[in-house]
Order: sequence, then C-alpha cells, then structure tokens
Amino acid sequence: MIGGVSALLIEMSTTKRQLDQIAAIKARVGGLPSTPPKDGQPAAASATAAQQESEIDRAAQARSHFTGRVEHLVANRAIEHIPTGHIAPDLRPEMRQPRMVPLPEELVVRGAVPPAYQELVAELRDLGASLTRRQLQPIVVYPGSSQQYPAARYLILIGQRRWTAAHLVGMLSIDAVVIDPPSPLDRVSLQYAENEDREDFSDMERAWALQQFRQAMGDEQTPITDAMTHLGIKRSRAYQLLRLLAFTPAQQQTIALLRLQERQILSLTDAFHQGKLSQPQVSEILQRLSEIAAERALANTTAADQETTQVGEAPRRSGIDAATVARLVARMIDQQTPPSNTVVPRWYAPLRQNVSGATRNLRRAFDRVDKLGPQEARELRDDLHNLQTQVGRLLERVGQVQTDNAEKEVANG
Repeated sequence: MIGGVSALLIEMSTTKRQLDQIAAIKARVGGLPSTPPKDGQPAAASATAAQQESEIDRAAQARSHFTGRVEHLVANRAIEHIPTGHIAPDLRPEMRQPRMVPLPEELVVRGAVPPAYQELVAELRDLGASLTRRQLQPIVVYPGSSQQYPAARYLILIGQRRWTAAHLVGMLSIDAVVIDPPSPLDRVSLQYAENEDREDFSDMERAWALQQFRQAMGDEQTPITDAMTHLGIKRSRAYQLLRLLAFTPAQQQTIALLRLQERQILSLTDAFHQGKLSQPQVSEILQRLSEIAAERALANTTAADQETTQVGEAPRRSGIDAATVARLVARMIDQQTPPSNTVVPRWYAPLRQNVSGATRNLRRAFDRVDKLGPQEARELRDDLHNLQTQVGRLLERVGQVQTDNAEKEVANG
C-alpha cells in the first residue's frame, strides 16, 4: 500500500514538473502552429482553439529545446508523426552518436534483457512510458536509408535515446522534425551540444565526439587545438579525454555504459599507459566494476521494493568511485609484482598517493593560472620553486639509492 502511494506521488510530481515546464515555455516563446491550417477547412470554435493551443504548446516546446543548438535547422519545420519503423540511427562507424545507446535488439534478446543492460533498459522503459503519455520534445531526423533497418526513410540526428525507448514500449509513431541532411561538422557539433550538459554524459562519450570531430574536419592529423576550440574543450582536458581512446573498443563501451568519468578511472588509465597493466588485466578490472555496479543496482532495487528509495546517484554510477578503481588497480599490480625481501616503510604508500594527487592538481591548474592576481601568482611561483627544489633533491637521493642497490646486486652475484 505504501509503495503504491509512493509511486502515485512520484507520478504526480513528474506530471507537475512537465506542466510547469510547458507553462514556462509558453510564457517565454510565442510559438506558431507546427502545421499550418488548410484553407477552407471549418471547425468548431472550441475545437479549433484547443487544437491551436496544443499545436502552440508543441511548437513552443520544440523551439525552446533547440534554441542555440539546431534552431536554424528546425525553423519553420513542422512537427510530424512518423512511424517508428521508418526511423533508424546511422550505424556507420564515422556517424556514431556521441551518446552510447545500444540498439533495441541488443537490449532485449529473445525477450530477455542481458545483465549488463538491466538498468539501462529500466531507464529507457520509464522514458518510453513517459513518451506514451506526452512527448515534450520531438526528435530530429533527416532523409536517409539504413541497411540494417530496410524500412527506414529517415536517420536520427538528435533523439536516439527517445527512439530506442519508443521501440522498447512498442510505440507505433513518434514526433519528429525532418530537416535537410546536415554536414559532418554540423552533425557532430549539434550532437555534442545536445548531450554535453546532460549529467549522465560520460567522458568516454566526450572522447568519441572529439575524435569524430577531428575526422569530420579531415582526419586525425587535424590539430587537436582546432577541434577542441570548436567544441569548447580546454587543451589539458582534451588530452585527458584522448587518453581514454587507448582502451579497446569493447573496453571503451564498458566504460561508457558504466558512466565512468575520467577522474574516476585515472588510476586505471595511468597504469595502462605506463605499461603496468595489460589489456586482459584492464578487461578483468572493468568486469569487476560491472559486477559492483550490478550489485549496487540490485541493492537499490531491493530498497525500492521496501519503500526506502532515496534520491541519489543513478544505479549504474553508484558505488564506482576513484577509490574503488584505485584499489582494484593496486590489487592487480600487486598480484604480478614479485615479492621483495625489503620491508616497505609505512610512509611510502601515502607519499606516492600525495605525489600522484599533486601531479593531477598541477596538470589541471595549467589552464587556470591565467585567472590569478599578482599576489597569488607570486605566492604560487614561490611555492613551486620550493617544491621544485625539494623534488630535485629527492630525485637525486632516489637515484643514488638505485645506484647503490644495483651495485649490491652485482656484488652478490
């Protein structure tokens, strides 16, 4: 009984937010009907007024959603009801959407949902149920064909997640705006802008977008500065993202599916680039992270069944933090490191963690120092000079220790 009341309250809250959103859009945008009325077609005054208000709602919502993104492409375009089967994503590798959404037939196989997609399918079905009640935002498509979906007449520019959700709940048609085919640069830019502000847009998907934009500009020899400037990504940030592309395609997909951000898996990325972990070992760690996410998702589902659900992180992201990843990486490295007769002092591990943290902070500060005032710049410069001196002394001492150890090994035969 309590669960039913909770569900009702959540639905009422969602409906209220949708109505508030519509009211705000109508207040901001003076929309026009999405399809012009036909001449000589009389209608009852009340019905006409209701229909026009509905069309104004939908047109205003579309304009508000696309303002500053694809407004120039959707201007004066009608919102159409298009059969869902006549629409498909563009599956060519170079046309992949920045946001990773598996195909409907991958999400549900012979009526069953693969374990890796349980939470994603639950989210998409919730979205699909919402779309069946009222679709607030049309998707954007353009004329095209698909080998995998022969019935398709249009390809998706924006809205693959909504299209997938519609498939999962059996919607026969979906609201869409049909535009002219965009240029490769426009396509990547618009898809990136559409997803960049979304909380669940992962850094791996950002890396894919950056890679695609370079390819759209010519090839991967295009200076990274040209691509990052257009997408509004800082230089240090761009290089951090591109490091993620060293993982295999399957590993990249797992990272994206888990919505892991670059900071969360920095220890994994560093260890792989430094040669401390092999690709199979990376896959093993990612498999364990997937299991942790699944365990947390199951725990959240159980809590929901017991009416103790609380607002928090999405299930596929909860429990996966930087510390969890670092522990798995350290454990994997320790397993392949031969035992040493030397007793490791207690201060050694904390010092390495501090050095690693300081390195990351210094790297991130590179693009921020231009905002410092004169006093702060002098103070930081003094601190860095002092740090440089201490690091130089320690490097020299560690080098001497390495030399002494090597000489001892030679002497001991």
